[in-house]
Amino acid sequence: MWATCVPRVSAVLSRFVNRFSRMNWIISTIMKCLQFAAFRSMASLSSVVLAGLFLAPGMSAAQDARVRDTVAASAVPSARPATLPLGIMAQNTAAGVEVVSVNPGSVAQASGLQTGDTIVNVAGYQVGMVGDRLYDVGDELARRVDSAGRVPLLVRNGRTGGLVSMPVQFGTASRAINGVLNAPQGLQVPPTSVITVRLLDVTEPQWRDVALTQGQLPVARGFPVSYRLDPPAPTPAHRYAVDARVEDAGHVLLQTTSPVTLASLDREQRIDLTLAGQAAPAPTAVVPSAQIQQWIQTYLGRPPRPYETEVWLADLQQGKSLADVQAGILSSSEYFERQRSNRDLYVTDVFRQLYGVPPTPAQLADLQARYDRTQGVRLPFVQQLQQQQQPR
Repeated sequence: MWATCVPRVSAVLSRFVNRFSRMNWIISTIMKCLQFAAFRSMASLSSVVLAGLFLAPGMSAAQDARVRDTVAASAVPSARPATLPLGIMAQNTAAGVEVVSVNPGSVAQASGLQTGDTIVNVAGYQVGMVGDRLYDVGDELARRVDSAGRVPLLVRNGRTGGLVSMPVQFGTASRAINGVLNAPQGLQVPPTSVITVRLLDVTEPQWRDVALTQGQLPVARGFPVSYRLDPPAPTPAHRYAVDARVEDAGHVLLQTTSPVTLASLDREQRIDLTLAGQAAPAPTAVVPSAQIQQWIQTYLGRPPRPYETEVWLADLQQGKSLADVQAGILSSSEYFERQRSNRDLYVTDVFRQLYGVPPTPAQLADLQARYDRTQGVRLPFVQQLQQQQQPR
């Protein structure tokens, strides 16, 4: 019996020794690789670790590349997906896509990306340099974004070094409601009047004044007046309408005869409204002191200081107009400081004060260019806007 067992035990031990020798060789090889990697950049080493962590289990970078190419080819034959505008300047590295700068107002800024962050992957797919191939972050975004415009990013925070999952939402169709408010020709209302435009839920007949959102505009410049409402997400099977009214000192002077029903809230639409009713008698003349006090309160957020109104009235007596006084207040250092001494906030609020609506992105770009052309001298900038009767 022992004669037969000894050879078998010997064979088992021999196989174990061979395997142990192979394991030693494997460990030795790994140690050599690690020693070589110590001389490589930290970015390259990080990319190796991250790729191993966030690629599909059991999938190498080369396999990941082949799978991605196969999926892309089958999904969009002979076509490259349209790149989505994330709004960054970036540098492709082996560790991912390093954010060099973030464009103001971009999807990247809205999502929380900052300069110095690194995008490691898009929906689990590594971006940047993967081996010797480049996987563009814009192309991956276009491939991985869902039908609602959402896609997750894995981002290494440039300040803390930690990894965070960052959801990105690309723009969906605007649901804004905008239009023009008109009043009967020749009808005048006090310059202190206020327009209120409302979005109403009129699903049930008994519902009255169920306003989802509303906006208020001054009537100082007269009609027509442009307006814009940004509605909340609609409730399925509900019906909506828009109405408007003009009030002064708590009295309704003009209003729409009935709310204008909307077909839906799933798209941007233009709704022009006509106001009707009994307006207050037209004032024989604007009282300069009252108008100046109103501008100081509205623009500077405080009542007039002692003798402040008198100083502006003295300018009127020297030949200046009320428009000059308005421009002087809007270009004052106090008003500029209320906008945090920030150019973009300043030009946006001046536009809103003069026209009653915030500027569109195209209008904001035009305002920024105008301001820069005046080299930061605010008075001529405001005067140019006053002379422009309708916003472009």
